[in-house]
Amino acid sequence: MWVTVPKISGQYAHQSVLTNAHHQHWFENAEAKLNVGAGDALFCYVYLDPQYPPRQVMLQWSDGSWEHRAYWGQSLNYFGTEGTESRRYMGPMPAAGQWVRLKVPASLVGLEGKALQGMAFTLWGGRATWDRAGKIVTK
Repeated sequence: MWVTVPKISGQYAHQSVLTNAHHQHWFENAEAKLNVGAGDALFCYVYLDPQYPPRQVMLQWSDGSWEHRAYWGQSLNYFGTEGTESRRYMGPMPAAGQWVRLKVPASLVGLEGKALQGMAFTLWGGRATWDRAGKIVTK
């Protein structure tokens, strides 16, 4: 759902539903593609609900295939193969109750030189609010 609080940029942020298990929302087949270059990193701002923190946060990207994922926290979702670009562990859960920028080098999820057309925002339990996402050009 679209919300005005909390948000970090623009007029709205998108918020996941509150549940105790796997849940996600996504978009795909975007007409305007995001071209990822060598050395670029992907990012997304997230605010984890301090009253209902999730146990896992996962970002997924599509270049026509959804086999590009990074996650924080426990390994609970069944997508991809652990330790590969289809399911890359990035570290412990981010702090709840504040905006955090999740950052993933595109090389770790096999997306250098690719054109992105979709993104998924995935949680295990809890609730999060998601805001600005894109790429960081490093060269």
